[in-house]
Amino acid sequence: MNVLLSKNADDGYRTVLLDGDCDLYSAPSMRDAILALIARGTRRLRLDFGKVGYLDSTGVGSIIRILHAMKAIGGTVVFRGLAGSPRKVLEYCNVISVMRLEEGDAA
Repeated sequence: MNVLLSKNADDGYRTVLLDGDCDLYSAPSMRDAILALIARGTRRLRLDFGKVGYLDSTGVGSIIRILHAMKAIGGTVVFRGLAGSPRKVLEYCNVISVMRLEEGDAA
C-alpha cells in the first residue's frame, strides 16, 4: 500500500491518499505513518480510500486505532472514497457507524 501525504488543504485538513490493499502486511505501516502525523500535531485529517480495493481485519483495527488517537486529542478524521469491498467490511463490523464520511460518501 502506498501512503501519500499532501499538504494542508484550504479547509485545514491534511489529506492522506491511500493506494493498494490495506491488509495484514500493509496496514501496520499505514497506521504508523498516520499516527506519526497525529503525534506531530495534525488535528484535522482526511483519509482518502478511493484507491483501496481490499481491507481486512488488520486494516479495520488500524482505522479504529487512528480514530481513538484523534478522539484522545479532540481531532477530526474524515473518510473519503469508501466503496466496494472496504466499505462492506466496515459496514459488517459496524465501524462505519462511528466514522465521519465526507459529503457524497454517506451511507
